[in-house]
Amino acid sequence: MTNNPLPHVIKRINVLGLNQPLGILTHGSIHSFLYDEGAFPVSLTMNVRSDPYNSGSLHPIFTQNLPEGYVRRYISEKLMRYGKVNDMYLLALQGDDGIGVLQYDAGIKLPKPEHITLNDILDWDQSTPLFPQLLDTYYLRGMTSGVQPKVMVPVLPEQRTTIRQNKLIVKSFDDEYPLLTVNEYVCMNAAAACGLKPPKTWLSKNLEHFIIERFDCYESQRTAVEDFCVLMGKRGDKKYQSSYENVLKAVKLFTGDQQQVVEAYKLIVFNCLIGNGDAHLKNFALQYTPGESNIKLCPVYDITNTLLYPTIDNKMALKLNHSKVFPDKKELITFGEKFSITATVTLIDKLADGISDYINKSNEIQLLDGLKAAIEKSLSNARTGIYTTQQYRYDKKRKFE
Repeated sequence: MTNNPLPHVIKRINVLGLNQPLGILTHGSIHSFLYDEGAFPVSLTMNVRSDPYNSGSLHPIFTQNLPEGYVRRYISEKLMRYGKVNDMYLLALQGDDGIGVLQYDAGIKLPKPEHITLNDILDWDQSTPLFPQLLDTYYLRGMTSGVQPKVMVPVLPEQRTTIRQNKLIVKSFDDEYPLLTVNEYVCMNAAAACGLKPPKTWLSKNLEHFIIERFDCYESQRTAVEDFCVLMGKRGDKKYQSSYENVLKAVKLFTGDQQQVVEAYKLIVFNCLIGNGDAHLKNFALQYTPGESNIKLCPVYDITNTLLYPTIDNKMALKLNHSKVFPDKKELITFGEKFSITATVTLIDKLADGISDYINKSNEIQLLDGLKAAIEKSLSNARTGIYTTQQYRYDKKRKFE
């Protein structure tokens, strides 16, 4: 990078989508975005208009993919000699590699990174950990939101495993959340067993890496993606400030499709049954092709059982019926009926049976002590209507915070 120094500050970014110019984002005393003539909207919440969109902080759609926590600190420390790394700086570095269709051009030209094969990650058996090497190599080559250690890597297809696109997200874990990789792999595969259709996932042999496909681009096709912080006009640090009722209302508002409301309800119920207390606004998203009306829920992602970890509280991320206490079966039924969802009992029982069947045959669930018991505790809520997770009751912090 010494041959191509980065700028000290970023004040102006050309925003594109699917290689089409959309507008100019500037930062002075405020952040301002002005559409180009003939552009399509950058967000479902920002219609094309002649007046600029002004905001004290960066607009939610532009902050959607910005890293938090561990990865943000890592990038800031790596680049501190070049300039102050703020949201505009990270957005400029994101370039064409973020989730969704938006692209950002601030004149930064980075060298193309080397590719790695999926098998290289899955079969890593060296004494030196691989994830720090991946992060050091690829930390500027695609950013994803969240505070969990993760990095987006370009991979080459190989004979053993079919990969539908050339970028994968690789996640690791820290000492506070041991084998979070196993936890997420099990929960995502439980979602698949329930017919929720998550992206393809892998778990490395040494258990240090959970790998997941990007769901927004396959081959040359890319879809727009907007999480529910964006759709509700919130910054990422407000991701715990809403309710699951508001999630379903937003699904109805933006899709106009009752079936998508049902799918969102199923996902919320699944999170309750699996014991995921971190299903916040950024872990739900819509996707669509710009200019088309077919807006639908994104595939499920970022699902873990959080009740397993003693440093995390045992409440839900968002409120349901004005409470963050995990609901019993009766409350889940009432929740669905509020949104004209029929056969709620059948939906809940089918999801519970799917989870139960999967965890009883999963080999990977045995790799993380206590995971099966923690999920079974959550499932008992659907089986009996009584929430029985007393041994996991903690009123501490949220995941990764």
